[in-house]
Amino acid sequence: MVLKSDISKIDRVIKEIWRNNISKDYKLNHLLKEDTLKNSVYYHLRRKLGTKYLEDKSIRIYTEFTDGDLQKTGFRADLAIVEIEKGLNGYLGDRIKRAIALVELKYKSGSGTTVNTFYDDINKVKTYVRDLKIDCLFYLGFIAETEFENPYWLDGRQTSNWADKKVTVLSASRDENGNVQFFQQSCNGLNKDLD
Repeated sequence: MVLKSDISKIDRVIKEIWRNNISKDYKLNHLLKEDTLKNSVYYHLRRKLGTKYLEDKSIRIYTEFTDGDLQKTGFRADLAIVEIEKGLNGYLGDRIKRAIALVELKYKSGSGTTVNTFYDDINKVKTYVRDLKIDCLFYLGFIAETEFENPYWLDGRQTSNWADKKVTVLSASRDENGNVQFFQQSCNGLNKDLD
């Protein structure tokens, strides 16, 4: 059974992965576009949470997740951390008890990269939270090899409204000197020592 302490642990691991592992993978040229970012997040989550913990808690990590309420929208979450029912009988998709966290990832570079590219994922998460009322944590992981005015993406109205207690933005973008900097904007109230 997944407890509040498990949700806090998963949140901490996701935030630490962005800060320590994804930023390092980027600097070491292991990331090229969105699929490698997704693979890297998945790899580090599995490694840091550990097989025994995941199995004991019946937690699994899936990419391109579309079960449950997401099927109504036609959306796919880039990465989902879910709790499943124990046992091996029946179709796995029917044994998913609930989503613990949904992660949307975006990695864009070049002069054609605009804020709208990233706002599509923000609006997708807004749909999950406000319209579908999915009760889990949400993460937006954005790497933009472009300079943007607001590397945190959400404004005060959003962070005190639909994103409050739900959403964390993990982002990276170029600064005025051309260096890619990694940022975190947490609205979920967990692991504040990492903010």
